[in-house]
Amino acid sequence: MEQRFSSLIPPQPEILVALAAELKREFPDQKRVAELLKADVALYSTILKAVNSPLYGLAVTVTSIERALSLLGFERIFNLVRLTILRNTLSKTGRLERFWDTAKDVATLSVSISQRLTKLNQDDAYTLGMLHDCGLPLMMQAFTGYREFLKGAGNLDPADFGQQEAKLFGFDHFQVGARMAERWFLPQYVADAIRMQPRIDEALTDRIDIDERSRYLLAVLTLAQDISAEYRYYWRIAPKQELSRLQPALSFLSVYDQDYLNFKDQRLEEMGA
Repeated sequence: MEQRFSSLIPPQPEILVALAAELKREFPDQKRVAELLKADVALYSTILKAVNSPLYGLAVTVTSIERALSLLGFERIFNLVRLTILRNTLSKTGRLERFWDTAKDVATLSVSISQRLTKLNQDDAYTLGMLHDCGLPLMMQAFTGYREFLKGAGNLDPADFGQQEAKLFGFDHFQVGARMAERWFLPQYVADAIRMQPRIDEALTDRIDIDERSRYLLAVLTLAQDISAEYRYYWRIAPKQELSRLQPALSFLSVYDQDYLNFKDQRLEEMGA
């Protein structure tokens, strides 16, 4: 079973391994990093396009990787590269536009929520929003009956969803996504947040010993998923949540129900709902 589980995880691309090795150095070589990125023309152009997006809020247009590294720093660029390559890798499963549209909604909302309610690293919030369900495409690749399973699992909460996956396939996509995050050099607290989604109530009430950053990420993710679910059909397991389901996250973040509902209405209006 462990061998089958591990076989689901795609190997790290050479460029990620090289960038991770550079990051571990006391003084990463920006020239070396730029050379690595320029070697892949498609990746190079994608990174520059992303750097100039509103997400990073730069006041100038960036036209070179060297400039991007200078303005954003090596770790943020590495995170962006990792997300870009990971998305390209997962997209080999097939047409996943709705999956990525929803992931982007959740990621953007996670940043907005974390800015308002926490002191989280915004890149971590965005990363978890994008990758919280990254195990789903891997499960699709591995199991011929998985797409059919998804069609019938639309009203399950994460805990029940994970239990059904484990019963039918031997493990759940939260475990798979967390393992991939670890292998692809994401911080352990981000990987743990992916893994702990079915046990979020326990995590947010200190019944599980995990990094405090994982708890904040899980709480923010819960609220982002709720808003996303109301904005568009949340593509796989997210029926509209009752406010009671959000209480662990709201309590953890010390947010009153009405304050959250007002915030939610503002975000929905901005999203065009």
